[in-house]
Amino acid sequence: MKPALIHFFKTHWDALPAAACAFVWIAFYTAHGGIGVSPDSVAYLSTANHFSETFRFTDYNHLPLVNFPLGYPLLLGLVKLIFFTGVIEAAPILNSVILAGVLYTSSHLLYQINIKNGFYRLLILCLILSSPGIVEVYTMLWSETLFVLLGLLFVVAFLRYLESETLKWLCIAAVVASVACFVRYIGITLLITGGLMIMFNMQLNWRNKFKHIGWLALVGCSLPLLNILRNHWQSATLAGVRQTSLNSFNTNLHDFIQVLGYWFPTGENDSALTIIMIGWVLLIMVCLLLGYRLFQQQYFKSAITILSVFVLVYSGSMLCIASLSRFETLSSRLLIPLYIPLLILIAHCFYRWIQASRLYQKGLFYIAFTVWLMVIGNHHYRAHQFNWEGIGYAGIPGYTDDHWKQSPLLQFMKAHHNSYQAPIYSNANDAVFFLANIKANPLPHKDLKEEIAPFLKHQSIYLVWFEYGKNPDLIDDAYIKQHFKSAKEWQFKDGSIFYFTYTKPE
Repeated sequence: MKPALIHFFKTHWDALPAAACAFVWIAFYTAHGGIGVSPDSVAYLSTANHFSETFRFTDYNHLPLVNFPLGYPLLLGLVKLIFFTGVIEAAPILNSVILAGVLYTSSHLLYQINIKNGFYRLLILCLILSSPGIVEVYTMLWSETLFVLLGLLFVVAFLRYLESETLKWLCIAAVVASVACFVRYIGITLLITGGLMIMFNMQLNWRNKFKHIGWLALVGCSLPLLNILRNHWQSATLAGVRQTSLNSFNTNLHDFIQVLGYWFPTGENDSALTIIMIGWVLLIMVCLLLGYRLFQQQYFKSAITILSVFVLVYSGSMLCIASLSRFETLSSRLLIPLYIPLLILIAHCFYRWIQASRLYQKGLFYIAFTVWLMVIGNHHYRAHQFNWEGIGYAGIPGYTDDHWKQSPLLQFMKAHHNSYQAPIYSNANDAVFFLANIKANPLPHKDLKEEIAPFLKHQSIYLVWFEYGKNPDLIDDAYIKQHFKSAKEWQFKDGSIFYFTYTKPE
């Protein structure tokens, strides 16, 4: 085992300096206010704390966590139990370790597609490490940090299965996919990718294809199925309350292409047409790589094939889900599992062109690759320069930055926490819990009568209203003033606290 490990680290020496930089990079970004915390992060954090204390998966509302899978909160809770430290304090180190794993796995995949040049791999790892999208994710308390690593590990394990065609490696890949589904529901795309790869493998007869797909589904669906059954038992829903999307497929496609333009720019001020062209070029590249390997089965068993299928499956799934179910705009965060696969595919194309070209052509490809690196590098530098203007003095945007930590409204609530007798509602109840340690209820959704009806039965309520916490999906202060009478009000520069008493309709 030791010689194998020594050989691995010698082969992938490029990942060592990149991983070391990952620790410094995250420490640098989180130095001011710590790890970034969003509303989702508060749910993860509170559930992890409750698990470490009572072994129950309940969130800050003391309700069963059903909107998110249990995998990531479970990891955070285990970190707290094992290392006897707070999750917030341990998160930068945890994210650094996971990112180091991502870089080593990426180096391994680059090597598997015959990129033997360590300096070339190091350049690609530097692009991963400096990507504003990657840095955004790994400086936040988000489940995407773990999901990206699991997605790459699935590719590694499934490639070993393709090479050996043994159930052992198929089950290992299925376990990785199952854990990925346990971290994010969209992990089902890994199982779909695996199923399609088995179907396209012409060297397997149909009997073995159905047998292997059955094993993949049986093992891969185990953890997510248990999670869904637990959700149904706890809340009578499969994954929490899900509302119909307000965005059309075309709108989501536009947002998707905008993210691609943000990841792979061609200049400082890319036009809409240029960004659309980037999207089409990437799509055609992925389809050509996949199509070539499907028709030339001798090249089928490759990481390139798996990555190409995953890119298409994940992209299509996110576009369809975003058009059916309502959640935040398709952003770099939600699409980040695509970034490294796309980068590896691009790196593979450049490397093959350079290797296969004649001597006089190599110079042209080297120049094209260098120009591409310079454009991407300049974009990364400018993005970090822009982001640091705020992060440097206030911290990572979110509930750990100075704007939220120094909120006059929340400071007032903490000083008068014993004064609130009526139920507290807020348009940012997660912020009230995280920063003031006071339980506040979420406001009802506009289009869910089953949430509004019990809300209107209260005789009196406190409303904690943040000016920069508005959510168009929830009822607002104007709606509340139609049904309740304002008895008292405290105004602050970042919001207001209202005390309402119920007004009987005439």
